[in-house]
Amino acid sequence: MNTRNEASEGIVSFLESDKKVLLITGTHQYEKHKLVLQTISEYCSHKSRILFRGNSMQNFGTFFENNTASFKTGEGYKIANHTMYLDTINRTSWKKTRYDYDFGILYPLDSAYKDAKRDELLQDLINRCNKVLLVSWTDNTSFDYSKINHFLDSHVIFDALEERPNYHQRILDSL
Repeated sequence: MNTRNEASEGIVSFLESDKKVLLITGTHQYEKHKLVLQTISEYCSHKSRILFRGNSMQNFGTFFENNTASFKTGEGYKIANHTMYLDTINRTSWKKTRYDYDFGILYPLDSAYKDAKRDELLQDLINRCNKVLLVSWTDNTSFDYSKINHFLDSHVIFDALEERPNYHQRILDSL
């Protein structure tokens, strides 16, 4: 059914595995990246470094529901035992970013998916991070995820059907 619990279990299963890259899709547009961060925070008790790569520095306030904060690349932000660093799909933002991370999160994958240098962007994350979690926003039907299959090891779906059935249907109708 692609519920929050099932998605969380799928993420934990990925974290426990030898797999490198996980694709997370589904209709829960604004919750998938939060679930990823929450699952890492709860599952991984050891200190770790997380790279969160977004589409724009201006969007991090929205992603983290903190529009008053001024987020910067190269600066560490505490999340439980972990330190999260930020950069964007724009290569110039990578200059202040470390090169070794335990986890890399790309959200929204949609922006990177449209980028002409998509493979270069994904390969950079794979090179920097032990585990990479690619998180979609809309799952637009024009996206052919098979174009990135050569990077993917696993796929988890997190839908809003159980928690917000009307919202789930609206998202499906809009696609």
